[in-house]
Amino acid sequence: MLSARTRNSFSSSAPSTDALLSARLDVPDDAGALYARSLEEGWGDGLPVLPPTEDAVRALVAATPYAPDDLICILPPRMGNATVEKAAVNAAMAGVEPDAFPLVIAALEAITMPEFNLSALAATTSSVFPMIIVNGPSRHRLGIDCSHGCMGGGGGRGSMTIGRAVALALRNVGGQRVGETSKSVFGQPARAGGLCFAEWEEESPWPSLAVQRGFATDDEVVTVHGGKGTHAMADIHVDDARELLELVAKSMAFPLGNKFLTPTADTGEVVLAINPVWAQRFGVAFPDVDDLRSFLLGTAWQPIELWPQGNREILERQGRVDDRGRVHLCARPEQFVTVVCGGRGSLHAVALPSWGESAIQSVAVAR
Repeated sequence: MLSARTRNSFSSSAPSTDALLSARLDVPDDAGALYARSLEEGWGDGLPVLPPTEDAVRALVAATPYAPDDLICILPPRMGNATVEKAAVNAAMAGVEPDAFPLVIAALEAITMPEFNLSALAATTSSVFPMIIVNGPSRHRLGIDCSHGCMGGGGGRGSMTIGRAVALALRNVGGQRVGETSKSVFGQPARAGGLCFAEWEEESPWPSLAVQRGFATDDEVVTVHGGKGTHAMADIHVDDARELLELVAKSMAFPLGNKFLTPTADTGEVVLAINPVWAQRFGVAFPDVDDLRSFLLGTAWQPIELWPQGNREILERQGRVDDRGRVHLCARPEQFVTVVCGGRGSLHAVALPSWGESAIQSVAVAR
């Protein structure tokens, strides 16, 4: 939500200039000393940080069409002003290269759209955290992993820094601190290192996620999902694509998922990451991705008898049980969001379960 002279509704309180307004810190020219100070003062996340020097911050700002004091968004719970400069400081600590910094800005814009429900997401006891999916022509250039190890271990610079920059901004600008403003019981690795990966668009039998969400094929698009973690699935036995997809649907509809805690099945989306080999199998059975999503809608349910009596009564009062005694994970096909990524090793899929009270948002990157 950048200033009126650039993008959206918020504007800076003073005319934009090239001056950097952040407080300066004097630290020894020693990586260990900077790391120790980040822990002592609480602006580090427990991982080593790079020095956010003035030159590094200016280089990041210069890679955008904005001025340092342009306001991107307001970050809860402290309702801190996330200016381009403040975002750049956190991005510099995470190691974001200038060409990737506009994606950090787009992600911050996306998570502060009202439908994403960041205020509740930041304070909940859940492990939920913004998970970032990238589409468009910059994926490979920026090192945003889309193939082997794309959700951890791939080692691409974009994957390892963009999500962490957003996490640091939430911490240092928004004031999201575990045990204080955030009550997450377990957390998840993404709450420190972030989670950012790309869709392997070239391997997909369907339009990319960005195109499905209304963008052009050559747009750079950042999509954010309030995900509770990574839910791995594997199979080596099923040959029929429809039977395999039914197993995937049943596995996503696990009975203690947050989506069964919400009063309605109509909120939240589940992201299904499909490896390229499985995607080709599913693409033959479902050439239209809408048909695949409709199939998931019809099969991602569990019988009410699976729950203990007390839970059954609550689900019935909430209207979550249909006339055939089935409790559906979602109410609409579009709540199943498919992304093709991962290595060609087959066997595997990953679901990013929904928190339930957050809607996926997508923003085009501005350069």
